[in-house]
Amino acid sequence: AVLCSALMLGLTATAIAVEKKAALTPDEAKAKQAYALGVQAYIWGYPMVVMQKSRDAMTKGGDAPVTPEQFNKSGLLFAPVNQVANAWGMLGPKFSAVQSGNSDTQYSVTWFDSSKEPYVLHIPDAKGRYYTYQFIDAFTNNFHYASTRTKGSQDQNYALVAPGWHGKLPKGVIRVDTPTPTGFIIGRWFVKNEKDVAAVNAIQKQVTMTPLSSYGKKYTSPKVKVIPAKKYTGDLAFFEQLGDTLEINGAPASDAGLLGLLKNIGLTVDHGFDPSGLSDAEKKALAQAVTEGDEMLAAKSAGMGKDVNGWQLSPVLDEYFGNDYLFRAAIGYQAMFVNTPIEAYYPGVFKDTDGKTLDGSTGKYTMTFAKGKTPPVGAFWSTTMYDAKKRLMTENSINRYKIGSADNLKANADGSTTIYIQNDSPGKDKESNWLPAPKEPFYMLFRMYQPDIEVLNGQYELPGVVRAK
Repeated sequence: AVLCSALMLGLTATAIAVEKKAALTPDEAKAKQAYALGVQAYIWGYPMVVMQKSRDAMTKGGDAPVTPEQFNKSGLLFAPVNQVANAWGMLGPKFSAVQSGNSDTQYSVTWFDSSKEPYVLHIPDAKGRYYTYQFIDAFTNNFHYASTRTKGSQDQNYALVAPGWHGKLPKGVIRVDTPTPTGFIIGRWFVKNEKDVAAVNAIQKQVTMTPLSSYGKKYTSPKVKVIPAKKYTGDLAFFEQLGDTLEINGAPASDAGLLGLLKNIGLTVDHGFDPSGLSDAEKKALAQAVTEGDEMLAAKSAGMGKDVNGWQLSPVLDEYFGNDYLFRAAIGYQAMFVNTPIEAYYPGVFKDTDGKTLDGSTGKYTMTFAKGKTPPVGAFWSTTMYDAKKRLMTENSINRYKIGSADNLKANADGSTTIYIQNDSPGKDKESNWLPAPKEPFYMLFRMYQPDIEVLNGQYELPGVVRAK
């Protein structure tokens, strides 16, 4: 009993000591609250801010859509809002508009704004070629697909209708309600190799965006005066840009509870970001939230989903992304604008089978598919190389940035297929299966277009990336 009493007294004394140590002044408490809410705002708002930065980069490049000459020289992909920007060639290291871009397809993209009236997107008959059109709202949620999987090969016309519009549409035009007035549509057209580019270009030239008021009439997209994007500077630049996107697009009703909290740091739908009511300590805490929030996303994106043979398998969900804010932000940090898994699935690998970071300056690697065990897909598969710092494709001696089912891969004597992942050539007899790696840390994304159910339910497993001994 004496021992119990002594223990209780000791615990009580400890609790009192902890309580005294943990006591905060009101100003300190407010600063900690600002930090906590700032981290929440950063994770919730990160995709929207990156989305806006991408929009500015891709709509401020000129008064008209990028020409083939401009694209092939610079790798830039741009067009004014509500006009179509085409990637007139296969993507490579010059393309930096989005991180972790792909070289399997050529893009036909448009940043839309249907706040004044609906716009009609025309997708031409694909003539049997694989394609997919991904419709993305301002929060990076995928809200519609038009693709080989959903529509096959046929002419299609989609009216992008913003919230609150109640007019009538012409016959043959499919209504697509956009959750936000602005968003992004990514069209991807399969391209086998450089010789196939011209055939893809012929299709891309038929993709159009037309305001509803001009639909059915002769229409030429106007040249648009380029207004420089607003510059956001200072420690609170992130919150200022997030506030501006909120004023334009609003927020889902399901996010009302979170927004009720964020108003305590001056962030609202009606007025954007207003830090005038914050103390210097609270502002400092918000700046810290941005720095550490970014570190949190980096950690989450590198260890996201299920680990199978070193590959990070994102959850297979019917909805991308709903209210899973951390998952949404981590996906955006790793590879913005990923497809919903049923359309295309993108596992990523950052480490070899020994758990060591992939690095072309210190290691040579292989990835071997057993006979008959290449990915089961309805369309095609590939794996693409990126540097870990910029998250972009990297220059190499043979201008090869991805490798996959569209390539003439050589099988081994036992019927297996090995991909060689290293900086220097594995030898002339193996170069058909060589994916060049940079002399620095790197990662790869594996893309499986129209994955079979075995991929989605986890029965199929990608082989690991093995470091040569």
